[in-house]
Amino acid sequence: MKGITLIELSVALGILAILAAVMLPRIAQLQRSARIGELRYLHGIVSTRVTLVHMAAQVRQGQPDAAPCAGGRGTADNKLQGAGTLCTQQGLIATLHGYPAATPTQTYGLTPAEMPPERYRVRTEGGKTVFMRADAKDPEACSFTYSQALDAKTAAAISVPLVSGC
Repeated sequence: MKGITLIELSVALGILAILAAVMLPRIAQLQRSARIGELRYLHGIVSTRVTLVHMAAQVRQGQPDAAPCAGGRGTADNKLQGAGTLCTQQGLIATLHGYPAATPTQTYGLTPAEMPPERYRVRTEGGKTVFMRADAKDPEACSFTYSQALDAKTAAAISVPLVSGC
């Protein structure tokens, strides 16, 4: 007779069950590590963009641009104090004291590829923007916060990423 016996089938299923029991927690840990890595990557991008915007504002010393910004959305005023605008490769960015302003429409120059909506949520209120992983167990605890500059003598701040809820 050809085929497998019930004992052979039971042994094979038992081995598969043991492998699944060992591998499933490891796979969950790998997914968590990937979420943390991507959150830290986004943190680095935002930190770099904030620094570049501030450096560009410093270099331009409040002198308005002569030509409209890319995309034709207006001409930057490059103000170092108060609300202003700055032209970047990503387009016109709203600023406050030479740093990106934390507004609901602020993109920080991020593209949909860098911050896909199925992975990230952004909440802006009271001069702060919170970047959260939408696919985390606790998005609030898998996030970082950008706080806009309070005045011309204070720098904008970016918190260390929270990863306890990833």
